[in-house]
Amino acid sequence: MPRLALDNVGLSEQVRQRLADEADVPGWMLAGNAAAVPSDRSRRVWELVEHELNDPHVALRVGLTHDPRCLGLHAYLFMTAPTLGEGFATTGAYLNTLTTNFTFALAEETEEEVTFDTVSLGGEGRGRDLTIQVGLAGMPERARRATGRAVYPVRVRLQQKAPRRQADFVEAFGTGQVDFGAPTDQLTFRTADLALPLVTADPMLADMLLRYAQTLPTAPPPPTSWSDQLHHQLLKMLGDGPITLDHAARRMATSRRSLQRRLTEEGTTWRRELDRARCARMEDPNLQLLMSRIEIARQVGYSDARALRRAQRRWAAGERQN
Repeated sequence: MPRLALDNVGLSEQVRQRLADEADVPGWMLAGNAAAVPSDRSRRVWELVEHELNDPHVALRVGLTHDPRCLGLHAYLFMTAPTLGEGFATTGAYLNTLTTNFTFALAEETEEEVTFDTVSLGGEGRGRDLTIQVGLAGMPERARRATGRAVYPVRVRLQQKAPRRQADFVEAFGTGQVDFGAPTDQLTFRTADLALPLVTADPMLADMLLRYAQTLPTAPPPPTSWSDQLHHQLLKMLGDGPITLDHAARRMATSRRSLQRRLTEEGTTWRRELDRARCARMEDPNLQLLMSRIEIARQVGYSDARALRRAQRRWAAGERQN
């Protein structure tokens, strides 16, 4: 999903890489289609892209213009379905092939209209709003491409606050009925439109893809803990000057107090996590190739070798107590 943002907005390779680094999305995650990027980093990418371009509607634009085939198996499950309605049903049933951060399901059905709910399973703030925008804007556009017909939602409801310019949302979704501050994020279509056949339908390929999708795990993986996220950041910060709680919190897009509270909830502390990162850094065999003990101390965040020796004695005492 971060590639959807980084590859479809006209960024230079240098800026693309910088934003990926700022969002803590390593290059190997962007190199292929097999890596699953933690949802908080994906949301962060969208926030950074919006800020870089100074474009509050970048997610709507990407939703309307990206090639849906870049979404891999999930896109082809939709495209090979016989009708638009069955394509949407498959989209919801196998959303896990694309993301474990959302659900998409039928909410209400009448003779005239069908409403689908999109529910975010985590996250908040601007990053969440942008990921919802790109997902919902993309669905009617995919419907138009797959049916060859002018399919537009009857109504759109969004949880986000109303923007200053609502005309961009009206234009993107093709309906004047766009409501903000709603309890859930919804798309409502005409029932008759959902019966439209897809010009991309392929029963034989659809059957093979469905059988494959059924073998994939359906339950979302456990969320990355805050202490694990902090550990990852600290390993990157070691050897790059003084390390402070405030600096680490900024890199994790949170506040000092929030980070301390999260760590307490997980039964750990800032000091304990900093020591854990330093211990892990000391176990790096490449570190031992450095010429002096002083340089090794600096690489793990100490001013001199004596401070490192004192820390090592403290770590050893802690291990004996455990």
